[in-house]
Amino acid sequence: MAFNLGASNNTGKLNMNDFLGDEPAVQNDEKEIPINLLVSWENQPFKMYSDFKMNELVESIKENGLLSRIIVSPAAGGKYRIIAGHNRVEACRRAGFTAVPSIVKNVDENRAKLIMADTNLCQRTELLPSERAFAYKAQQEAMTALGSRRATKDIAEKYGEAKRTIQRYISCTRLVPKLMEMLDSGRLTLATACQFSALPNSSQEEIAAYLSRDSERKFTVEHANSLANLKFFSESDIAEICGENKTAAESPAERSESAKSSAPAELKHTAKKPSKQITLQRKEVTQLIGDELSNEEISEYFYFCLQRRDILEEWHKMYTEGKTDGTNA
Repeated sequence: MAFNLGASNNTGKLNMNDFLGDEPAVQNDEKEIPINLLVSWENQPFKMYSDFKMNELVESIKENGLLSRIIVSPAAGGKYRIIAGHNRVEACRRAGFTAVPSIVKNVDENRAKLIMADTNLCQRTELLPSERAFAYKAQQEAMTALGSRRATKDIAEKYGEAKRTIQRYISCTRLVPKLMEMLDSGRLTLATACQFSALPNSSQEEIAAYLSRDSERKFTVEHANSLANLKFFSESDIAEICGENKTAAESPAERSESAKSSAPAELKHTAKKPSKQITLQRKEVTQLIGDELSNEEISEYFYFCLQRRDILEEWHKMYTEGKTDGTNA
């Protein structure tokens, strides 16, 4: 299946050929849909406008009407799921509209994800890093499910980003909520957040706790590298790596408690800094997944697997059990 993700000027009337070059065009059915028949897309990554921006949109709709139709797909019970236009629907509701001008697209879940993500990525001028991260992830998953072997590269080309940047954003979807908030606020850079996203949740929580105690605290690239190499650590370990007193991050009561249950010394700073490159023998890989893929496609496959939290947790469980019983996991 060939994917055509060339640059497009979105006007709210997206053509599926923007995404799938060899797919037949999706038929658009324009109609006025009663607002009570419109249902939100749960877990879609884009946040609602601020009150100020929403009020501006409400006033514009009151004065000019809705200039750009929303995009929906048929849902159960005669209702319609909003693919693109959650803010416009809310603004119409506040403006007193009983129906919303809509474009109905009868598409499957994966194609709906592509439209949802692309519409928002192209039309919104201000997006949080978390919104970009989950939008890129949704596109990557949808395109891979539809047969693409170079989803990340296609996404990068469409939006004029480096492939590595798209990969970093997608990696950040593994951040715990507190660190994701810090990425959105600018407290963490994309590169640093990407490094932390590969850490176990417990270690990410320690980083969040350390940063939360002092708004002036930041990580250098060297500090982030050291933590990423350690994998497992406590808040006091972070303070030590960042050049602070080992117990500076704790209150007197917490220092007393931590002294009773200090982490074993072998967990601290024993990790040898790994090489920045990982080398795999093609023969060993193709014995497992077949020999028909190119090296780039194999790389894309491995990177996609790394985004799957269930795979990562299963491997970590197997690895930890192997360490415990002395076997090689």
